Amino acid sequence: MKRTFIGVVLAQFVLYFFGFLYWGLGPYPSLIWKQAKDADAAAQSLKELFPQNGTYLVPSTVGDPAAVDQAMRKGPVAFVHMLRVDGRPAMESSIMITGFVTNLIVIVMIALLLKRCSVALPTYGDRVKFVAFVGFIAAFFIDGGEIVWWQMPADWQLYRAGYDFLFWLISGLILAKFESTEPTLSPLPT
Repeated sequence: MKRTFIGVVLAQFVLYFFGFLYWGLGPYPSLIWKQAKDADAAAQSLKELFPQNGTYLVPSTVGDPAAVDQAMRKGPVAFVHMLRVDGRPAMESSIMITGFVTNLIVIVMIALLLKRCSVALPTYGDRVKFVAFVGFIAAFFIDGGEIVWWQMPADWQLYRAGYDFLFWLISGLILAKFESTEPTLSPLPT
């Protein structure tokens, strides 16, 4: 258990730093995100048209199906995510704190998954490949699903998928070093 704890702590700090690099120095703001022609006018219009925090689909899918279909065909079609109608600081500390906690919870779950499967994964390479494969499945399903079902822009979703997969891969590279091949958890109840 002590080895797992050390692996989780190390993975947490490495992945938190990795997140700063990936999101802080990544090219997505200039290469992937589009810019409004007039950011101030767009912000004012958004506040007037979407007065509450939440996700909006434009055009609305509520109402007569024929009218909805016509509005969708006419366009534009958009998801609008109103995050903070009344604004927030550019670097809000609560985001960093909740991100840290979220990463920690996921890393602990990956460590538990490895511990549960340790007998079937006798080598370091087996454990890394297993975690990377599970991460690939998760990124493909979640981020790829956003492209398919919600028609989110592929460049943005692929950038997110890259982060998700690398998070799992780095977790695997670190946690697999600290995982024993001896079973330490009782079998799952049947």
